[in-house]
Amino acid sequence: MSPDRADVAVVGGGVVGSCVAYLLARAGVAVAVLDPAPGKGASAGNAGLVVPSYTVPMSNPDALAVGLRSLLGKTPGMLARPLSARTLVWLARFVLASRPGRAWRDTRVLHEMAETSRRCYDQLQSEVDFPLRDTGFLHLVRDRRVWAAELRTARRLATIGVHSDALAPGELAALEPGLANGFIGAIRYPGDASLDPERTTRAFAEAAVRHGAVFHTERVVGVRTAAGRIDAVETTGRSVAARAFVLAAGADSAAVGRLFGVRLPVEPAYGWSLTLPTQGLLLHHAVQFADEHVVVNSGPDRIRLTGGMEFGGPASAAPRAEAIAMLRAVAEAAIPAIRDIADAGVAWRAARPMTPTGLPIIRPVGDNVVAATGHGPLGVTLAPATGRIVTDLLTRKGSPFRLS
Repeated sequence: MSPDRADVAVVGGGVVGSCVAYLLARAGVAVAVLDPAPGKGASAGNAGLVVPSYTVPMSNPDALAVGLRSLLGKTPGMLARPLSARTLVWLARFVLASRPGRAWRDTRVLHEMAETSRRCYDQLQSEVDFPLRDTGFLHLVRDRRVWAAELRTARRLATIGVHSDALAPGELAALEPGLANGFIGAIRYPGDASLDPERTTRAFAEAAVRHGAVFHTERVVGVRTAAGRIDAVETTGRSVAARAFVLAAGADSAAVGRLFGVRLPVEPAYGWSLTLPTQGLLLHHAVQFADEHVVVNSGPDRIRLTGGMEFGGPASAAPRAEAIAMLRAVAEAAIPAIRDIADAGVAWRAARPMTPTGLPIIRPVGDNVVAATGHGPLGVTLAPATGRIVTDLLTRKGSPFRLS
């Protein structure tokens, strides 16, 4: 393939864009990927979970209530810098989408996609070099009101096939001896898994290259049209002609979409994480401290603490010191071994691509343009299913899912 010509140009080299590129290239499609820093956005520092259990859309009444309490300072986890008019409009659409009933209808779609991805991850391990650990996912609870909400969610998820176990304190202690006391119970979702998101993104990119894909570390600044149809993208260093284009630019998708003449209701919502070095696993499961909305993924040589959501503010802003301190305080209270880690760790902040409904946008948005964005906190979970949908769309096989 010529370096400036492809069958498909994928704008975005995060976990979704790299997986799309890999599956397209494996299907015999000549692919070019355009991203100034592939895999260095939200794909680098997130929790690294593959969680079919976590597929209730963010736009639901419970999440809306948590967000409002956070903005009022009643609960941690959500921050807001000065908001633009566009963000305020997006938030209004989010509120409208958070009505009872709608979220549970869309949960079925997201869960079906997530289960497909989970199976794909198992299959792809024979072809792509990344470690997938069958850790399951524990939701740990201290407050009785939170416990009641977790039980309600687990019961509703059971109606669409999500298996879970409710654990008493003694059962939890036997399962995870590295946890402190004080939890009144836990919900365990055994079908979930965890991985290293940055390594997995890189592995998809390397596998795509082995199948002939070309990565250009340049930013897209415009498009070229011919006969009313987009036929090339202009980058800071070259022009790349293609027959079709995939918009997988994550939190930058709205801006990239405008270059293509497409309106994508994707808003950046910043999350943050703290990664600490360890000598071995501190926990056997991935865990969520449900009271504080902090997620922890313990790997063989490091533990990652993630949480929070922030609207507004510049993309280049550093994570807030108080937000990082909160992550560590929550983790130290629950996992005593962390108190002995003297290393300050690596703090990180990047944007998740959020849609008002919580559903990703994976569909044609132009004559030869397909969007694959808006995955929110589920980019890692949904990447293989998204790659399959896009590959099917561009190879004329149609999509197995119904997505609005």
